[in-house]
Amino acid sequence: MIFDKTSTPKLPGTASWTAHWLLLAAACNIAGWALSAVGWVTPFGLVVGIVIAWLALYALCKPGAPSLPGGRTLSRFLCPKGNSLRFAFVVVAALSLLGGLLHAPNNFDAMNFRLPKVAGWLMEGGWQWFPANNNSLNTRASGMEWVFAPLLAWTGSDRVLFLTNQLPFLLMPGLVFGVFRGLGAGGRASRFWMWVVPTGYGFALQAGGIGNDLPAAVFALAAFDFGLRWKKSGEVGHALLALLAAGLMTAVKPTTLPLVLPFTVLFIRMFGLLRMHPVRVALAAVPLALASFLPTAILNHQHCEDWTGAAAENAALGKVEPLIGLAGNLINAPLQNLVPPLFPMAKVWNENVVRWFPETFLESMAANFEARGAAFGVTDIQGEESAGLGLGIVGLLIAGAIFGRRDRRIPEGWKRRAGWLGLWFGLAILAYFSKAGMTTVARHILPYYAFLMLPLVMTPRLREAVCQRWFVALAWLAAASTVVMLLVTPSRPVLPLAAISSALAEENPSPSLQRLALGYEVYRSRADILAPLREALPSDAKEIGFINHAAGPESPLWKPYGKRTVRHLTPGTDPERGMRHVVLNTKYFEETRRESPETWLARLNGTVLHRMEIRPLVKEPPSEWWVVQLPALTRR
Repeated sequence: MIFDKTSTPKLPGTASWTAHWLLLAAACNIAGWALSAVGWVTPFGLVVGIVIAWLALYALCKPGAPSLPGGRTLSRFLCPKGNSLRFAFVVVAALSLLGGLLHAPNNFDAMNFRLPKVAGWLMEGGWQWFPANNNSLNTRASGMEWVFAPLLAWTGSDRVLFLTNQLPFLLMPGLVFGVFRGLGAGGRASRFWMWVVPTGYGFALQAGGIGNDLPAAVFALAAFDFGLRWKKSGEVGHALLALLAAGLMTAVKPTTLPLVLPFTVLFIRMFGLLRMHPVRVALAAVPLALASFLPTAILNHQHCEDWTGAAAENAALGKVEPLIGLAGNLINAPLQNLVPPLFPMAKVWNENVVRWFPETFLESMAANFEARGAAFGVTDIQGEESAGLGLGIVGLLIAGAIFGRRDRRIPEGWKRRAGWLGLWFGLAILAYFSKAGMTTVARHILPYYAFLMLPLVMTPRLREAVCQRWFVALAWLAAASTVVMLLVTPSRPVLPLAAISSALAEENPSPSLQRLALGYEVYRSRADILAPLREALPSDAKEIGFINHAAGPESPLWKPYGKRTVRHLTPGTDPERGMRHVVLNTKYFEETRRESPETWLARLNGTVLHRMEIRPLVKEPPSEWWVVQLPALTRR
């Protein structure tokens, strides 16, 4: 039998489902890379490849059959009694699910390069390094994109992709409990925080979308959870699952690579498996490598001589001065996590905060960071593209650390254990900070938060605080703030706030109401914002050119997925013979191509079929887009 019940020790319910989620995600990655080598990334090829990869991984890891929860367990989970914080998590999960069902995915990075590259792989039969105006299409990690590939291939739609975030979100409580309990937090504290941590703003907001920070955080937790299970059981299968999860976290977000340091320190004896189980580990080596960032790193080095890919994207990326990176991120990360869910004073803050810093420091920040990060800017509404752990949980930790009474029953040696954990996880986050110059650092470090919280959770005050009523009440308040965010978030509002804000803005010319209405309108249309341009193309247009030198959505041009190919026309290149239609953005066209769009159109003897203004970001003005038809015989 495939599900060998003798493959004990049997994993408990949540761990069992986590193990099979790891196998499935890894199988998608392994099949994607292997099939790319022979050009067989097709709907049928993916079915066969994923099944074979999953069976091979199952034989190596032997996780056993996933255990189904009984009716009593389900009723306790869905309808918890008393003041259990489980209920808060259930409400957050239900609202995130509802948001995903009501709204198509509109994550900016996903629409800009993550979904287009998957669509391109499906049309080309495998991974390609595409000529691109935006090399994020080629260089970024592809762990979740290989999970998307079969769903896009089989359905031709991105509507169900949010389920790839919803499932790992439901696994988070069990993983938080396992990691906290295994690394030294008390049982009561672990049971408290297992329901609180997933209600962090970034986790909850991404649970209904397709941002890849949440999956990376779950894979990171799974790596340590299965590592701790291996230390307890000695089962090689648990060790392989831990290594598989560690690889997947880097395949999804290479920004998690510093977490490999504390993982190695905690589980250094795991590498003795090479000697104790040489055949099994040798057979697992290739699958483990394919389910990690390694294939992308090799391809990046091959194509741009930089394993990170930064050289192909932006010369400044990856060249952050370590001290400036540390200083900037140590300010931005706490700042972004302390911003309220709704912050009407954001504009005033952003205009005045730079006055607090020396000019020389701001100049160094501008040379190393993206614009808003360099100026310590914040957002007026927390969204999935910027939110970190959030004010609710951060405020809870601060309140417990200050006002919680000390637990006198705390085990001896907690200081040493908490100190060592703080050291290794602190070194990991500082290593990341020293090399990162991104604006949304609070979101990028989502995989780190649970581990950074752990030494605090182990302190006497926070260990005892979980037993105090006022602290539990604050936890409910923190969860309530997350619920409010899920109800009003512009990307997936559960309430009809787009219509309400539009009506209010028509009656009141207040700038704040006008901006609010604009924000909801931009997000409401973003998922298929290029639909009018796509509909202006002839139905038989199977290959179209694409010119866009600004960050913006591309994925709508591919819909329905698998029906047409979108090819980037890079500076210095013209459409190839036979390419009859081009979609272009006039923004930055002249600066990048050294000729105006009108001159380019006249030189190629083209005709504008449709033009319209598009605004994919609230913070930027709209730009004009064209659909151009070219003569039948276009020269190279």
